[in-house]
Amino acid sequence: MKVCEEKIPPLMVFQEIFNDNVLFARGIRWLDSGKTEEERLKGYANICSELLMTGKTLGEYLTDAVMYSKSPLFAMTVKQPTEPRKKALAYDIALLKRVVKEYTAAAVKGALSSLDGATADYSALPEYESGKFTLTADRLLKYAAKNGTGEFAKYKAFAYKDGRLVPIENIDPIRLTDLKNYEFQRGQVVENTLAFLNGLPAQNVLLYGDRGCGKSSTIKAILNEYEELRMVELPKSEITGLPELFDLLKDVPLRFIVTIDDLAFTEDDERFGILKATLDGSLSARPDNILIYSTTNRRKLIKETNGDRSVDSIGRSDAVDESMSLADRFGLFITFTQPNREIFLDIVRKLAEDREIDIDDSELTAAAERFAIKRGGRSPRIARQFTDWLSSRIELGLDY
Repeated sequence: MKVCEEKIPPLMVFQEIFNDNVLFARGIRWLDSGKTEEERLKGYANICSELLMTGKTLGEYLTDAVMYSKSPLFAMTVKQPTEPRKKALAYDIALLKRVVKEYTAAAVKGALSSLDGATADYSALPEYESGKFTLTADRLLKYAAKNGTGEFAKYKAFAYKDGRLVPIENIDPIRLTDLKNYEFQRGQVVENTLAFLNGLPAQNVLLYGDRGCGKSSTIKAILNEYEELRMVELPKSEITGLPELFDLLKDVPLRFIVTIDDLAFTEDDERFGILKATLDGSLSARPDNILIYSTTNRRKLIKETNGDRSVDSIGRSDAVDESMSLADRFGLFITFTQPNREIFLDIVRKLAEDREIDIDDSELTAAAERFAIKRGGRSPRIARQFTDWLSSRIELGLDY
């Protein structure tokens, strides 16, 4: 393969890398001697533009393109690595390694300047870094078997909207160590998640309790704790699409937690029946690689109306039974209650220690109490808001 004198052979598995609709690919394909000088110059500019824009070397760029490839053949090779598929994968890896090694900026510019009809000052063109391409077919297969392919390898979290998965690029970085107290509640979630990740029996989870006590934060922290875990945020408006979401994820060789925040329904809401059947009661079983973690502020998941209060005791009992029938379908029901004064101040002290806030304890607790009174209550969320506020006030030299 002589630089710029012959076309790069086609890839077998990762064909999209050299597809003409990719800026970088147009650059590579326009370098050969069969193009006009204008096209070759534009091709080199495309390569530089793409690499400089992403801040990657040529080796890093192609490594990412392979690791996060959406190629159906790559996904099939990971799932069923037959010898012919493995050979095709090894062929592509070897070819890309040659491209990185041979298509250095200096080599490309030198080759272009020596072609017949070359008139431009190629030495004046900007350069890109080649870097290294160290992937092997075996290493790539092992990585993909653990982390998935395509968007599942690139992203850990998704939102389900209008029947498709939308990657969440900037997930909340909160960790379990950032959450204070409530160790027993979080311990149950951690143990259940570990069982799930290890292929052992695990439960769908309903986290119930007062606002601001760490229910949603616990779920988000779980995602950041385990590299192999993936999470899908399901808005309440999309619950009717749960069966389709399950179909989308069931054959992906990764484990997913589907999260539904602030779970509550009105009477005759069709989503109630769909979620109830999905958890337990439908003829189609929930895939083994999916669990549902939900949060709610309500013990009764169907909101009671004035009409409910006016019916006879039997009718009210039936309404309560129907509401509780959904909660009962979560195998693990975990309660987060609002902390008392002592626990609230203990949370404040621990958060202040993490922030390295060095003030007298009496000043800290007095300021925390004033802050909580203004906010109308005590909770871990208010404790965190207070320490954020206090840290800024101290940094700015303001009273607190």
